[in-house]
Amino acid sequence: MFRQMFRQMYRELTGHEVTGVSKEVPEQVTSYTAGLQQAFQGELSAIEKYWNIWFGFPLGVYKDTLYGIILDEQKHASKYNNLLLLNSAAYR
Repeated sequence: MFRQMFRQMYRELTGHEVTGVSKEVPEQVTSYTAGLQQAFQGELSAIEKYWNIWFGFPLGVYKDTLYGIILDEQKHASKYNNLLLLNSAAYR
């Protein structure tokens, strides 16, 4: 979902299309908990990356849009964190 938004912002800001194809390979996880932890860390990493981009944007619609994306990523991280806590409590 966000990929398309970023492509559009890039095109509008630079006048160029994003080229290339992601060669990102999904990582295999060893357990449910490991998968949750990996997803949680991925969300936190995305938040940090998006904040760095956000600081470089001028005031306006792009900054506002990216802020909404950051909030959404924070919500995802919070949900993963909750699942990790629930899962750890279930095994005590």
